[in-house]
Amino acid sequence: MNIMSGDDQQFNQISNQAAIEGNVDHNHQSQQQVVRPIVTIGLVDNDAFSLAFLERSISELMPEARIVWKTTSGRDAVTRCLDPRQSPNVLLTDMSMDELSGLVVCKTIRIKTARVKILAVTSFSLAVYSGKAAAAGAQGIVPKSVETPIIEAIRTVASGGTWGEGFETAAQAHARLSGQRMPRQFLLSDREAEAMNLCSRGLSTDQIAAEMQVNASTAKTYLTRAIHKLGVASRGAAVALWTGAAEGE
Repeated sequence: MNIMSGDDQQFNQISNQAAIEGNVDHNHQSQQQVVRPIVTIGLVDNDAFSLAFLERSISELMPEARIVWKTTSGRDAVTRCLDPRQSPNVLLTDMSMDELSGLVVCKTIRIKTARVKILAVTSFSLAVYSGKAAAAGAQGIVPKSVETPIIEAIRTVASGGTWGEGFETAAQAHARLSGQRMPRQFLLSDREAEAMNLCSRGLSTDQIAAEMQVNASTAKTYLTRAIHKLGVASRGAAVALWTGAAEGE
C-alpha cells in the first residue's frame, strides 16, 4: 500500500485543480468557437407567405441573424439598401416579382455599392436565373423552399464568399458594374412607377385611373411618361421591361 506524503498530496491536488481549470478553459474556448458574429438581413418578396416563411426559417435556424426589415416592394428594398442607416449585411431577394424583377433590384444596388451582399432566391429551377443573377451582381442563388441551403448560403455570403458556380464577390461585381448606368426602371417617378405596376397587372387606363384616384387623362399621362423614360414604343414593351421579362437592362 502506497502512503503519499503531504507534499505528494499537495502536488496531486494542484494537478487535479489545473486539469479541472484546463477543462473549463477548453470548454469555454469551444463555446467561443461556435459564437458567430451578428448578421443583419433584409428580405424582399412580393409574396407575403414567402416572406413569412423566410423570416421564420432564418429566425429559427440562424440564431446570429437579425432581420432588420422586410418588404414586398423592390423599389423600397433598393432605397433601404442604399441608405447606410438601413442597409443590411445581406439582402435576400426573390427573382420573380410583380413590381421590379429581382434582377433589376440586384443590378441597381450593385452599381451603387459593394456594401450589401445579395443572395437571390427563387421558386423556379436555379438554371432559369443563376446566370442572370450572377450577371446582375448577386453573390449566389438558392431555392426558396429549402431551409438548410438558405442558411448555409447566407452564412457563406455574409462572410464574403459566394454560393454557386459563376458568382462573384460583392466587391468584384461592384467593380464590374459600377461604371454602368442605373436601370431605366428607376428613372420613373413614384406615380409613374405606380401606374406601371398597375399596368403590369393587366389593368386598363380607366382601371388604373380608378386605382390611383385620378382622371383617365392623368393616368394616361403617367403611362406615356413612363413608356418614354423606359425607352420603348408601346405599353406591352414597357410592361416587359418593367417586370424584367425583357432583356433591355
